[in-house]
Formats: sequence, structure tokens, C-alpha cells
Amino acid sequence: MRLSFDPEEPPEDPPAECVSPTVWRLSYRLHRSHQLTDAGRCTCGDPFPCSSRRLVERGFLAALGVNTEVGRAGDLLDRLTQEER
Repeated sequence: MRLSFDPEEPPEDPPAECVSPTVWRLSYRLHRSHQLTDAGRCTCGDPFPCSSRRLVERGFLAALGVNTEVGRAGDLLDRLTQEER
């Protein structure tokens, strides 16, 4: 699957293919609160990516209509971006 946005710097406004703008906007707000710091940790203090950051990734994908029900949330984005290569 080819994403129409950079998952590290997603746009604040939902992309055209977004099927759930509310989920996108909520995910974006959470994304802004859970960033990688220079110390290699999340801004919340947990190791990066923290559980909230992983939820953000699932939220963005769910807002695009992607089925996010897979093993670990951290594997989902990796799996989808690997498929496009």
C-alpha cells in the first residue's frame, strides 16, 4: 500500500482519501503529543515509539479505511510500507 503522506510528518488536514476525518484529526492531535526526542525517547518519557504513538499510527491508517487488526501495532505500518517496495 502506498501512503499519500509521510507517516513521520502527516498533514493536519485529512487527505482526500480519508474515510473518517474525525479519527484523522484525533490521531493528529495525539501524534503532536508523542514525538521522538533527541534522547531517543517519546515526549511522554516512555521509550519511542510508546503505546500512544503506536495508537496514532493505527488511527491514521484506520481513518484511511485500512484494516488495522493485526498482531502488533508497531508491525502494521512497517508491513504496509514494505508491501509497496
